Amino acid sequence: MKKLFLVCVVFLIACTVFAQGQSESYPSRDITVLVPVKAGGDTDSYARIFAQYLQKELGVGVAVKNVDGASGTVGCREVYNSKPDGYTVLFFHGTSLLSEITGLSDLNTLDYTIASVPVIDKTATLVAPAKKFKDANDFKTRAENGEKIIASIAQGSYAQLACVLYDSAIDGNFSYVDSTSAADRIADMLGGRIDLFFSQYGLINQYFESGDFISLGVLSDERNEFFPDVPTMKEQGLDISMDKLFFFAFPPKTDQSIVDAFNNALKKVCENDSAKADFEKYYVTPEFINQQDSILLLEEAKSIYENFTAELLGEK
Repeated sequence: MKKLFLVCVVFLIACTVFAQGQSESYPSRDITVLVPVKAGGDTDSYARIFAQYLQKELGVGVAVKNVDGASGTVGCREVYNSKPDGYTVLFFHGTSLLSEITGLSDLNTLDYTIASVPVIDKTATLVAPAKKFKDANDFKTRAENGEKIIASIAQGSYAQLACVLYDSAIDGNFSYVDSTSAADRIADMLGGRIDLFFSQYGLINQYFESGDFISLGVLSDERNEFFPDVPTMKEQGLDISMDKLFFFAFPPKTDQSIVDAFNNALKKVCENDSAKADFEKYYVTPEFINQQDSILLLEEAKSIYENFTAELLGEK
């Protein structure tokens, strides 16, 4: 009996040491950052900057994998169903919350193991073609007077919410066409096929500078320090504000030690001057937010977005 007891004790100690060894050795192989949209947009661009610097901090390769489909739900589901071992991590934004609200996805974003919200992008804007509209006031006036506006969106996304809220605010005559990427919307506007789309300012600044596009205003409470001449929507009498929350999340039930190790590296990346300089090319600044505060931010955002359920579903 005594021998059996000693064997059990030794076995338990061995299991504990083994488990500690696993968590302490994380990461021991390459990590995949899954981006659930096409390459080339803001989500993909930010993910690649993070990946570049994370691999230096973590000491393993960090590769970005794009899995497009259904406003991000295809890629989100792939991460959700992945093994919770820390080697597959989602990088996405609040569109996942909007997809829940509209019924496009049955996944609950907060069921993932949220790591951090390292970017709160305050550069969102609505874009119109300069060939057709002189400025933001010209667009607003003509839209208010009933001119038909073709807006390019993705269902259950920030792109849909922003356009729908603008349409509702001015009581316009908008029709909506589906598109899956920023590249598609840019090409469609240059080709004269659409009149409006949503984007982050830095992603398409070259088209503002070239005179091809005009910004209708920033969807934030205050003007942006990187392009202070562009007024907010609120300054134009339209109460529309929409910060874009970008987050890292692991599959459900990922061990806390893995999240802590990842977040320790992510915090260093957010404080890295070279990384900050790379992000500033898109007029944003990374700022590490701890796990608990990140969860609270996403919960608050979901609560706000739920107020616009009727608009998103076309019921208002």
